[in-house]
Amino acid sequence: MSADEQNAPASPQTAVAPQSSSPSTKDPDALAVAAVVGAHGVRGWVRVHLYDPSSSALRRNLVASLRGPNAAPITVKIREVEPVPGKPLCRVRLDGVEDRDQAEALRGRELWLARKDLPALGKREFYLADIIGLPVERLRPDGQVQALGTVVGLTSNGAQDLLEVEFQLEGRRPDTWLLPALPQFIVEVEGRVLVELPLGMLPDALAGDEADEEPGP
Repeated sequence: MSADEQNAPASPQTAVAPQSSSPSTKDPDALAVAAVVGAHGVRGWVRVHLYDPSSSALRRNLVASLRGPNAAPITVKIREVEPVPGKPLCRVRLDGVEDRDQAEALRGRELWLARKDLPALGKREFYLADIIGLPVERLRPDGQVQALGTVVGLTSNGAQDLLEVEFQLEGRRPDTWLLPALPQFIVEVEGRVLVELPLGMLPDALAGDEADEEPGP
């Protein structure tokens, strides 16, 4: 998955960055696609970590926003982009950043692009950042819809993106479970996240007696 595309589900996948996935950073007009991880050389180039290693979102002449916690956004134009072979990194030259000190000062900021400048999504693709706040449901074998919680965040186990789903049963404290952001589990995203899950994925509090629910041969 990718940060600019890190939000695809049931077929090809795209990505979202854990750093840009919290509700407080959701932006209907832009998406975080990378983070500045340091300076490159002495002429103002920066190294950026792509949230989606396969992303082609960063391109010359695009206008980007550099955003960081407790800092005013900086609007910059991308002058040059050079992928780092074999790594989820790019070397990027930005207008107005002319030396290493200026480049280092940008470390830790996220690079946001306007959604209109992002590559087009496929028919069944979505941005993970866009499903923060959506309810998660499944269709039980008896035909009833079961509420499984609400997507409250994103994380990763190093191999795949995971949706953090929070639920609360009556008389109990809120709890969370992790839903892999993979097409075999996510059936539909349309105002909700409809899932189809194997036995054992849900916490006991939500699973009930799953074995007894499975239809017979």
